[in-house]
Amino acid sequence: MNALILTAAGSSTRMGGTVKKEYLTLSEDASGRISVLSQALFKFLDTRFFSFIVITVPKAGETEARAVLAADPRIALLLEESGARVFFAQGGDSRQASVLCGLEALVSNTPSVIKNADIVLIHDAARPYVTAPVIRSVLETAAAKGAAVPAIPPVDTEKEIDANGRIVRHLDRSSIVAVQTPQGFLLAPLVEAHRKAALDGKTYTDDTEIWGRYEGDVWVCPGERENKKITYSGDIL
Repeated sequence: MNALILTAAGSSTRMGGTVKKEYLTLSEDASGRISVLSQALFKFLDTRFFSFIVITVPKAGETEARAVLAADPRIALLLEESGARVFFAQGGDSRQASVLCGLEALVSNTPSVIKNADIVLIHDAARPYVTAPVIRSVLETAAAKGAAVPAIPPVDTEKEIDANGRIVRHLDRSSIVAVQTPQGFLLAPLVEAHRKAALDGKTYTDDTEIWGRYEGDVWVCPGERENKKITYSGDIL
């Protein structure tokens, strides 16, 4: 069995406006409303690969998140058909903290999951355009290697700069990738790695960095340019 953590606890400050980006509408008709969050969840449910799902939300945000998902009629149908169980967890002050909250909620709500779920995928709920081939590739690579992340080659030439904006190193684009989500890991080791990272006083930008610090290598599998993260209002297709 596989588990999924959808991170939707951020404040969406770069979007402007008063609505969290995960709750923005992608399409709407007489049958219901598809939001960024519901579309992201739909993509994973539709694969039938996942038995346990945790969605991280802001403090006191579960009611609103449930309402957003309930507005999309596809979600209830897929949950019934797949038998997947969905839980909500209050996120933390950072993405790192929110993922740990999600992992702890996963373990505490389903005590047997740590034994029965082989792989957990961590996905930004603000990436609603993820596809089944990317999800499958991450699952398969994580199962074979222990940790996997989808990635794409950069389009622009990358440079390293100092604090004053001066270029200090010209990077070789052939050896650079831009990583996306979902990021996939063996579940039990990731839980332990996150627990250790929460105590070491360091800040980690994503889960691959935590895995690399405490567990070992992370392997890249093909991502897709369409799997973009909605950060600004113009990112909604």
